[in-house]
Amino acid sequence: MTVPTTYSDWVTVLEHFGNGDDTVLTAINEGHFVLDAGTAQRFYTRVEEVYKKRKQNWLDKFQRSFQMQNIKTDDDFGIALRNGKQNLLPLSKFILSKGLPEDLRKALQKDLDDFVAEIKKSLKDNVSKTGNGREKMLVILNTFGLPEIQQEEQVPTASGNNLNEENNIISPTIRKIIF
Repeated sequence: MTVPTTYSDWVTVLEHFGNGDDTVLTAINEGHFVLDAGTAQRFYTRVEEVYKKRKQNWLDKFQRSFQMQNIKTDDDFGIALRNGKQNLLPLSKFILSKGLPEDLRKALQKDLDDFVAEIKKSLKDNVSKTGNGREKMLVILNTFGLPEIQQEEQVPTASGNNLNEENNIISPTIRKIIF
């Protein structure tokens, strides 16, 4: 998919994402668009519609997973929560896309944070008030939230290459062996 630079390009990319195509997330992240008075409101509305559609699709899938899976143990419950958290990843990447205006990203981030907190609160409220597994269920529920997304920071050098590519920066998760 090409990187969106016009309103028309954005409409196409957003339609794909709204229909469940996560391959366009790279294009959305790399896209840019100069908002003007004629397209700003329509662009924001279109992004909001796509966001709400994907959020509703996630919620439907999450609820269906509890109905379809035969959850009998705490571990089954933990698996369902883990899958739900994993399925939030595309939505999280979407709201953090650098192609979207900063104020829109912040508004979507707040909405998604509130949405996940509401789901978590609802699940906690429905945990049995008594029973041996209550503490374990609460511990499992505390792990539920938005997935962590690590954005790779690229630091350009004078030659235009990235320092990460030249191995001058050591990532905290990767060891560098020196002989």
